[in-house]
Amino acid sequence: MTNIKSFEVADPLNSSLEGFALCNPSIKLVHSEKFLFRKTSSDKIALISGGGSGHEPAHAGFIGEGMLSGAVCGDVFASPSTKQILNGIQLVSENAKGVLLIVKNYTGDVLHFGLSAERARALGIDCHVVVVGDDVAVGREKGGMVGRRALAGTVLVHKIVGAFAEKYSSKYGLEGTAKVARIVNDNLVTIGSSLDHCKVPGRKFESELNEKQMELGMGIHNEPGVKVLEPIPSTEDLILKHMLPKLLDPTDKDRSFVTFDKDDEVVLLINNLGGVSNLIISSIASITNDFLKKNYGIKPVKVIAGTLMTSFNGNGFSITLLNASKATNAISKEFTDVNSVLDLINAYTDAPGWPIADFEGKQPPSENHEILHNDVKVKEVGTYDFNKFSQWMNAGAEQIIKSEPHITSLDSQVGDGDCGYTLVAGVKGITENLDTLSKESLSVAVAQLSDIIEASMGGTSGGLYSILISGFSHGLIQILKNKDDPVTADVVAQAFEIALDTLYKYTKARKGSSTLVDALEPFIKEFSKSKDFKKAVKAADEGAKSTATFEAKFGRASYVGDSSKVEDPGAVGFTEFLKGIESVF
Repeated sequence: MTNIKSFEVADPLNSSLEGFALCNPSIKLVHSEKFLFRKTSSDKIALISGGGSGHEPAHAGFIGEGMLSGAVCGDVFASPSTKQILNGIQLVSENAKGVLLIVKNYTGDVLHFGLSAERARALGIDCHVVVVGDDVAVGREKGGMVGRRALAGTVLVHKIVGAFAEKYSSKYGLEGTAKVARIVNDNLVTIGSSLDHCKVPGRKFESELNEKQMELGMGIHNEPGVKVLEPIPSTEDLILKHMLPKLLDPTDKDRSFVTFDKDDEVVLLINNLGGVSNLIISSIASITNDFLKKNYGIKPVKVIAGTLMTSFNGNGFSITLLNASKATNAISKEFTDVNSVLDLINAYTDAPGWPIADFEGKQPPSENHEILHNDVKVKEVGTYDFNKFSQWMNAGAEQIIKSEPHITSLDSQVGDGDCGYTLVAGVKGITENLDTLSKESLSVAVAQLSDIIEASMGGTSGGLYSILISGFSHGLIQILKNKDDPVTADVVAQAFEIALDTLYKYTKARKGSSTLVDALEPFIKEFSKSKDFKKAVKAADEGAKSTATFEAKFGRASYVGDSSKVEDPGAVGFTEFLKGIESVF
């Protein structure tokens, strides 16, 4: 479609956060961490959510009594870093019984929030993670082990679990609160649609759609939907013939995630992706409500409509259905004093993104500066040759920079085209900070590298590599007992195995998924067996090439198009880095 005009500002993310805090005086902004939080109670569970920016008012707009305790904001459509999240957990946990992280089911978010929870528990903080996924567009076959994407239904999880935490978490604790979140998620379904893609500030507007096309199954990160509709149907036909059947058809085994009986109490949520007028959103709520009654015998007991989970100015909307009856039955079996999920939805909150907001007489919480910007501290083990290590890192980085155009070309075919740039940012982060690494202890140096890579790369790749390298550091600490113990090939092989096991805790991707793992696992397994670096690099290269022979099961490539003839850019990038090291090994 035609280009979209939009207002631009010099620093949209930071100025937006500052403006939000300015308008909501009971919420504190920690500028350095892009973390916002409120006062919490020491006898209750605190809830933290977050993710990439661009979905406003989610997630900061749902900070308030009876909803979230804090929100961590990443860059546009990119997960916040582990450092941001961990500092947020520490700030909130100072005055809370425990911390529950409510995470949208996107790989980067799951990795970074998962690693943060691990590190928080290591610090003695009671912290759990619940992953939300409510989308039905992708289906079981295409979504595979990745599961459903998280859409606007996430906001209902925030509201219901926030109300439960406010009233019952002092009694049922972190485990009980997490269980409620999982039950709510299991009874949610959402489908989105949009006339076009959104305009991201600072970027050129791009779209493959013409003026006679729209997309069904739209996500919230500008990724393509699962189906292009041409010609564009009327809004009524879109809802009745394309969207509701995907939510409610019990014969569609690929997408029938939740069953709805005629006597069930159902909550209907109509969410504006950002670019639809309030008048039309209200109309869509009315039309959808009528179709549910007339065509499915479902009479929603509560209808919520508004701008809750956006994709900037996305010209579309989503429909969410919550089976409140089934959720209530499951929750009341576990917690007999909880009468109804509807009571939790209707419970008071002063979150500014929800209909009720009352800041009278409230003050923001104080900020403990000592918690922020903590350096990574691990046990010092493993003497190593820093000069050789630096030579390897520089050679690997040089090879990535040379290979960037090829990697970017691959990612433009099966992803969002930024893999090459992301890897270059990562290796530049390494080479520019080599002098800051510990020269006496490999466990410390590698732990420092984990932080550097996460900060410089961001997104899914940063999370994957950061967890892998952090796992390698922990592996060295488990294997070596003394600071002066040398790092031998046997030690490296064992540490690699531990690193791979650590990574596998936070991703379901395995060999055959057409991801980085297809090169990583063969490399580690071969090196563990032969202790021969060149053989291991060859195994990684063969694994990367194999990804052009089957469909992707994880990442953005698993959602869009045919990826079976294109090598996975992440696997290729990893192999190129190894080849660079091999050239000077």
